Amino acid sequence: FYEAAMQADVQERLALEQDLKKASAEGQLAVFVQSQVDARGAVVGGELLMRWNHPERGNVPPGRFIPVAEASGLILRMGDWMIGQACEALAQLQAQGLEYTISVNVSERQFRQEDFVERIRNVLSATGAKAELLILEVTETAALSDRERASDILSEFRSHGIQIALDDFGTGY
Repeated sequence: FYEAAMQADVQERLALEQDLKKASAEGQLAVFVQSQVDARGAVVGGELLMRWNHPERGNVPPGRFIPVAEASGLILRMGDWMIGQACEALAQLQAQGLEYTISVNVSERQFRQEDFVERIRNVLSATGAKAELLILEVTETAALSDRERASDILSEFRSHGIQIALDDFGTGY
């Protein structure tokens, strides 16, 4: 049955997808660092978070634009950009003599890319960032959706010194 609300949702999603394509191309997406602290309150690292300040919509929450990016495939380009930002930040910190870890979320779609490990290694090599300071946050669902492949990817990351953290643990399987 046709419902006007369903049509409005579809139109809103399509408009958001078009705006997101534009946002990605025009640099409307921004990276923020959320500090990670130890038990004493000392900063030990950070997590990079993507934010979108739309020129007309204002701040669009990640819970609204990330699912659209994931469904449309834009998440691959956005995810590559975020990993690049993380590695550049690590390299800048290293140049200042600081060795903090930086975490970045990885989408399920990114994690399933055939050349995912190679892409990460290339960014690390291009920026000079230390692999052991990069933490890729993978959702439990992504890590367990194809256990054999996930195990291979995780082993390969481990062999290169890249850390993996399970994100949203306990909410998937």
